[in-house]
Amino acid sequence: MTITTVSVLPPAVREYYDRLLLMTAYPTLIYNKFAQKRVLPEKNGDTIVFRRYSRLATVPIPLTDGVTPPGAPLSATDIKARVSFYGNFVTITNQVELTVEDRVLNESARLLAQNMAQTMDEVTRDVLASTSSVLQCSNGSNGNTPTELTKEDIDAAVKTLLGNDAEMISEVVTGRDALGTSPVRPAFWGYLDTDLLDDLEAVSNFLNTSNYAQQGTVLDAEWGSTGNVRWLYTSVGSVSSATPAVYNNFIVGKEAYALVHLRSETGDFYIEPLGSAGSADPLHQRGSVGWQHPFVARILNDAFMLNLMSTHS
Repeated sequence: MTITTVSVLPPAVREYYDRLLLMTAYPTLIYNKFAQKRVLPEKNGDTIVFRRYSRLATVPIPLTDGVTPPGAPLSATDIKARVSFYGNFVTITNQVELTVEDRVLNESARLLAQNMAQTMDEVTRDVLASTSSVLQCSNGSNGNTPTELTKEDIDAAVKTLLGNDAEMISEVVTGRDALGTSPVRPAFWGYLDTDLLDDLEAVSNFLNTSNYAQQGTVLDAEWGSTGNVRWLYTSVGSVSSATPAVYNNFIVGKEAYALVHLRSETGDFYIEPLGSAGSADPLHQRGSVGWQHPFVARILNDAFMLNLMSTHS
């Protein structure tokens, strides 16, 4: 029997290209969520000044009849933040535009938008790591310094923040009549790396978001709560290069830090078509798409945040 197979008559085209592009993996961006946000107006310099007045000393001494007390002086602290310029771009040749099946320019713009957002997030992360408010976990059992996360260490961090009169950000999540759910206390917000999610779940009073009494209050990237801290996760957390790695787990209250954008919060995108460089591109071979953003992150009050350092169990 004579059989015609693909070895005798191969297809002219052996591969089919799926025009629907696969998803690009992006980390969750968490470090800019609970900052004070300001926009520095255009043509007003590159530095913003925050001012905070100091509270007055109490006067627990009764007034003497007819005697005027000395009164109290006002004092204020100025905190300056100077913006820096960040940017990135992609250059595309005319041959790419003419031969590649994808909508390369659109895809480049999408990748650059994410690139800008992640850059700003990591800049803020690194600023938070410079805080002078540091507490090392010491109640764990892994034998490292610091140890892994424990309820006692997280409670100590909350106690420190409350002792500094830091205000919580999240309001109470009230309970309801639903099996397996629990209310959630008023809370500070914590940021941690995905490497530590198993350690977080091992904390004795950990409550998963699936067990919150009201799901409408759950934020993107929220993993759960421990007492008075609700935790967000990211795969690009603040981690040292030491062995074992030391993780910076930030717990923040109201007005702990600020973000300042010059002119707008969205940054500027630029699309330069082929030949836009003039005599530098006489054959119209190159075009580009890019972004630029003037931005700064600044700690406003170290007493309102804390870096709870830990290692992995």
